[in-house]
Amino acid sequence: MRLATKGRYGLRLVLDIAQHEGYGPVSMAETSLRQDISAKYLERLVGELQRAGILKSLRGREGGHLLAVPPENITVGDIVRVLEGESAQLACSNNRLSCPRSVHCLTRAIWVAADQAMFEKLDSVTVRDILNDGQNCLAKKEAAKAKLLTVLTGAGEPPASQGQRKKVARRVFRQRVAQFAAQQKVRPAGSPKLVMVVDDDPDIVDYLVSIFRGRGYATCSASGGAEAMELLQHEAPDLITLDLEMPDEWGPKFHQKFMKMPDHKDIPVVVVSGLPGIHRAIPKAVATVCKPFEPLEVLRIVEETIGEP
Repeated sequence: MRLATKGRYGLRLVLDIAQHEGYGPVSMAETSLRQDISAKYLERLVGELQRAGILKSLRGREGGHLLAVPPENITVGDIVRVLEGESAQLACSNNRLSCPRSVHCLTRAIWVAADQAMFEKLDSVTVRDILNDGQNCLAKKEAAKAKLLTVLTGAGEPPASQGQRKKVARRVFRQRVAQFAAQQKVRPAGSPKLVMVVDDDPDIVDYLVSIFRGRGYATCSASGGAEAMELLQHEAPDLITLDLEMPDEWGPKFHQKFMKMPDHKDIPVVVVSGLPGIHRAIPKAVATVCKPFEPLEVLRIVEETIGEP
């Protein structure tokens, strides 16, 4: 009952097309930039959604992708079923033969009910609902921003012109972000060393996190380069374990980005990947580990690099 990357990214893809198709067919290059997801990965999702009748494509110079049906007729459940099939569900919930214990299993009814409840919720939400909620949120944010500016400027009313309001807003929010980042990066004396795990496979993330926490390290994790960059805005890891092949961003590209950040350029990296030739992917990595890996070997590398927790 866990949604994988395909389902989540597929929903973002459909929403992006729904938001922008008013200007004509949407290209995957544009969606890739807006959503920070690999264009090649998006094209694979498009093919499956086309065959299911959710998207359609137009060829030619001005070609691209459009919704094949109105957004109010597409539910989140439709997208998840197309892209994930049974992987989003517990196998035994709709196939007794998948497990030899199904006939006598006392817990099967619980998992069947939970599975049904999840898809009832996903089937109750349409793409149109999400778009409407997004517009309402934007309106509330604008109202809150105007109210905040009134307080911060010490005036009875916000600055008169739109340009002035934007200028004050940018300055205030930059200050708030900087203050928050500074507060988060200061770790109390004696706190355990922090290891960041970056991998798009949730099972690998859970495994590595359990290994490091069991040894006494603090951990944080990200499912891709974009999410990891956000984490680096308010975390100061002592070491990063990095997968290479991730759908939203290639591991070495993320490495190049954070190496340009003065506060993070010296963070040691341990590459953990199932790809061949991984020792050549990031030459500056302190070590490379092939999947599947031995947990004691990973711990040994981490302790030799940053010391005990």
